[in-house]
Amino acid sequence: MPRLFTRPRPRLIAGIVALAALSLAVACGGGSDSSDANDAKSPAAGATPDLSGVTLRVADQVGQLKAVVEASGVLKGAPYKVEWSDFSAAAPLLQALRANAADIGSAGDAPVLASIGSGAPLKIVGATRNSVKSVALLVHKDSPVQSVAELKGKTVSATTKGSVGHFLLLGALKEAGLTPNDVQISFLSPQAAGAAFDSNQIAAWATWDPYIALSEAKGARVIRDGAGISAGLGFTVGSEQAFGDPAKRAAIADFLIRQGKAYEWSNTNKEAFTKLFASLTKLPEPVAATVVGRRNVAVVPIDDTVVKDLQSTSDVYTEAGVLDKKLDVASFLVRSLSG
Repeated sequence: MPRLFTRPRPRLIAGIVALAALSLAVACGGGSDSSDANDAKSPAAGATPDLSGVTLRVADQVGQLKAVVEASGVLKGAPYKVEWSDFSAAAPLLQALRANAADIGSAGDAPVLASIGSGAPLKIVGATRNSVKSVALLVHKDSPVQSVAELKGKTVSATTKGSVGHFLLLGALKEAGLTPNDVQISFLSPQAAGAAFDSNQIAAWATWDPYIALSEAKGARVIRDGAGISAGLGFTVGSEQAFGDPAKRAAIADFLIRQGKAYEWSNTNKEAFTKLFASLTKLPEPVAATVVGRRNVAVVPIDDTVVKDLQSTSDVYTEAGVLDKKLDVASFLVRSLSG
């Protein structure tokens, strides 16, 4: 039986699941940040690091970033090698970064905060915004529940603690006049939550794409999406060790540019991307079409608006006890890789 929690615990669980991987962070913003000057020593002015011997280790979620990058062909001519690793969600991805088993990876705002709040030595180097409909609270097709308020007294999975699903659930409960104590919150991995949902062991499931689309294909209904709750932010996060290596830092900066072009391509070539996406991720094509049709990833600079939105999300998690203490998120954001 999954372990149930009726209230958020003050102790943070490191590296929690992120937003549909498709909200992936993809580019650096302009400007400078006080953290930039101290993050790593840059090559001497005018010097270009030799990237021919660099292997950039990129952590992915359910193969979705790799699908975008390979489908668009943006890595053609890259002066470094890319080594991919794949994870089911943000929690293990962020754990890999923390353990220096990967150099960069992408995750939603909420799990990144949870990981950083636990002391993970990570830096946020790129940002995107995705459709807020890519995160949702689901009920069964035959469920009598029609609103969030009707979940009172029922068991709901927020997927993992500190995930974008958890953030959505907290916001939806507050909006409905409920508290986390009014429901039984079950924290499960995406696969375990999906199995519990399919077997009616939980009344509702707060999750993200492609898990939303897979459940919708079986008849699940959305009773609340992220509109007005989620900021739709995703981030590319780098380990401090990789970021401190001038050659890898240069490779990361180049990869972010190519990654941004990949998302631009996917947004304007949805039909072609759907077929390739289905093939690379092994998702049924109708499910892949739903995910691709719903997503609309936009590269955004790491600016004051992003800092404000991320700080707001962080403060919600501090209030809920997911984070042990208030974070100053600006200190973890790198506004430019140029210096």
